[in-house]
Amino acid sequence: MSYIIKLISENCYIIPDDEGWLTTTESQQEAIEIGLFDDMESADETAQSFSGGMTRGIDYLIQPVSKDPYHVVEIIIPEKIAPRLKDINNFIKNGKAHIFLTNVTTANDAMDGFTRYGVSTGTNAVLLKNDQYEKVKENIELYLNERFGSQWEIKLISTQI
Repeated sequence: MSYIIKLISENCYIIPDDEGWLTTTESQQEAIEIGLFDDMESADETAQSFSGGMTRGIDYLIQPVSKDPYHVVEIIIPEKIAPRLKDINNFIKNGKAHIFLTNVTTANDAMDGFTRYGVSTGTNAVLLKNDQYEKVKENIELYLNERFGSQWEIKLISTQI
């Protein structure tokens, strides 16, 4: 597990600058890319040296970050074949619907060893790590081919949870 430091009142993250000094960024992604700490103790020491007298939990947080993040599986399809989903118009950009893979497996399906997929505007969106995605990629593609023919593309959106 790795860690980043978030300054609470400034709503920003501590990162090193080009010369090795500490600075801040508003971008959580940038903090993850260049401001990771291998252990909580070194993150805490860095926060203390950044501005002496800060209190963890009041002035700053040390947030755990996975180097193997989960991904939301986004499905991009032409607007003309988009299913009628709640608030679908909010998910249409440049003639394409950007919807999400969802798991609609029932208890009976699971007991029989089946996983069933669907699409939604975010309800029960499937979260997968890279290795998990590779294991189910073929099944997801089969579902999408049955549902949308060849008019789809997948985009994995990294998320930190």
